[in-house]
Amino acid sequence: MLERGWIDFPFKNIPLTLDDFSLSLKIVQLCDLHITPKVGLHHLEEMVEQVNQINPDLVVFTGDILQSPAHKVQKQLESFRALRAKSYYVTGNHDIVYGAKNLQSIMQKSGVELLDNRVVHLDIQGAKLQLVGLSDRYSFMRGVKRETKELFASLHPELPTILLAHQPKDVRLIGESRVDLQLSGHTHGGQIYPFSLLVKLAQPYFSGLYRHNKTTLYVSNGIGYWGVQIRYKAPREITVLTIN
Repeated sequence: MLERGWIDFPFKNIPLTLDDFSLSLKIVQLCDLHITPKVGLHHLEEMVEQVNQINPDLVVFTGDILQSPAHKVQKQLESFRALRAKSYYVTGNHDIVYGAKNLQSIMQKSGVELLDNRVVHLDIQGAKLQLVGLSDRYSFMRGVKRETKELFASLHPELPTILLAHQPKDVRLIGESRVDLQLSGHTHGGQIYPFSLLVKLAQPYFSGLYRHNKTTLYVSNGIGYWGVQIRYKAPREITVLTIN
């Protein structure tokens, strides 16, 4: 199927059962938006409204929000202010290129909290949840160090844990720490077939659900586009993950 531009809101429902995960949870994952001034403000506002109608417990952005300097798409980013659920994001490689500091400033004002290289503890429906995030693996190019061993060592081993990491291959950094679920993107599902066959060579975790040791990994195809505004056999998605 050939897709062009931002024409719809492709929600994709993913039911999950995770071992030893002690709470029910609904998460909307927004990934690889690659926002430019050409992405209409009205479209993002409508997307936010539809996310709110789903009534998730969490909204997470798993990187590559930008495809333009943040100040040029400030109005688009400010549309996320209307999200009603707790919202967090981690940076992707394109966010680093286009200005992670300016992105953080605007997202923070919009109520979306940066989770790069941090752990937060949440109370959802009376149950505890551990949320951890990684900056993109290329963040060292902007002087950001990822102290991954220390970060994962700080996790409480008895708490349900979700990791946000833009690049799926970061699942290999978890080691023996408890991470029940990792949410990632980056690949676009290859975006355009047969180019996707080359992407698969570099990305063993390419699209959809995987299991790595004790961690369930979901790799979203994302919503936006890199380069040409075309997808072929790599459909866009706004992922709705329901954990029971």
